[in-house]
Amino acid sequence: VESLGKRHEFSLYFAAYSQETADTLACRQSRGSCSFVPCSAPLVDIGTCRGGKLRCCKWTPSS
Repeated sequence: VESLGKRHEFSLYFAAYSQETADTLACRQSRGSCSFVPCSAPLVDIGTCRGGKLRCCKWTPSS
């Protein structure tokens, strides 16, 4: 019974963690990186990370 309880607790934690970092995953899939500070050239702001706590910046080469 104890192991079943721990497994259930883990799955709840994992679900909450996955949900919170959905924007972080989207940032990485867009080849962006999470930043504690606002994005500045040559980086552009393309979204958020960590549930809106951080900025998602993407490097854009100048043309």
